[in-house]
Amino acid sequence: MVKPKIMPIFEIFSAPSGTYGNALINWKTQSANEIVDFAASYRYAAMNLVSFREQRGAGTIDHGALPILFLYRHSFELYLKAMVYRAAVLSINDDELVRALPRLWREHSLMRLLQMSAPVLQASSSRPLVQSGDLQRQITTLASKIDDIDPGSYSFRYPVNSKGDSALPKYFLTNIFVFADEMEGVLDELSQFCRELEAERLQTSPQMKLALHLISDGAAE
Repeated sequence: MVKPKIMPIFEIFSAPSGTYGNALINWKTQSANEIVDFAASYRYAAMNLVSFREQRGAGTIDHGALPILFLYRHSFELYLKAMVYRAAVLSINDDELVRALPRLWREHSLMRLLQMSAPVLQASSSRPLVQSGDLQRQITTLASKIDDIDPGSYSFRYPVNSKGDSALPKYFLTNIFVFADEMEGVLDELSQFCRELEAERLQTSPQMKLALHLISDGAAE
């Protein structure tokens, strides 16, 4: 009987096997297939922080806000990338995929990611989730607001820029509960749409192919 091959495990700060708290990361054959899972995990981490603040009910939130803003923003970015990636996998061959995707992974601007995802939404316009146009409007509104203050995914992570100045506008006021509500509504829809792309295996769309060729051309610039 042939014994199953045991894959080597890279360990850092781990506990003995079976200990609660151990986490195995990057275990799927293709790492890109996990992007929705990672998007969800950043979202849940943000939800936990919001819930903690809500239960606490008192005290300043000033320095506790940025981790929440960053986690939600990063989740949003990953969901947009997942949407484009899943549509690409379903609509173009492997060679085209290799050429098309580098720009997607390098991009951090939510508005530019939205431009990449627009053909995916247009090609899926017959779906109930997309048909009304509400999803694209919601994504556009939220992405635009966030990109105005954090276009490169730096401001919430690094509140002090390379010059030692604030990365955010002076007297920047936000409410973590309002922000969370806005995010949750959009992320719910994006999560569902990504599941539909995976489950239903969209048929090849000329619109998607054209857009992904444009992404590929941009990657060569």
